[in-house]
Amino acid sequence: MAAVTEIFIELEDYMKEQSSPERILFMTVILQALLDASKPSTTNESERAKLDRTHAQAWFFASVGVTAEGFSTVCDMAGVDPGYTRSFAYKVIRSKEVEYTRKKINSILSNI
Repeated sequence: MAAVTEIFIELEDYMKEQSSPERILFMTVILQALLDASKPSTTNESERAKLDRTHAQAWFFASVGVTAEGFSTVCDMAGVDPGYTRSFAYKVIRSKEVEYTRKKINSILSNI
């Protein structure tokens, strides 16, 4: 959890330092996709919720095609490295502290 916590400290600093509303907008796109991709599955969730999670995960991890190009473009517009962002997304999605991580992301988004 220490690595994820350190990344969130960097992320909070990044969001505070950015003066460009456009960069913040694209960062919020990434964070919302991360929330969608990391949402835990439930036994009674809708097919739409499952599909949204699958699409968000595919957006982060596609290596070719329009989805991959869209991801790279959003990362470029946010001023973040796509490879680093993918690595971070992987850690968040596979983390045993997904609830904590999702709360942190929501906290960051609510302070924008």
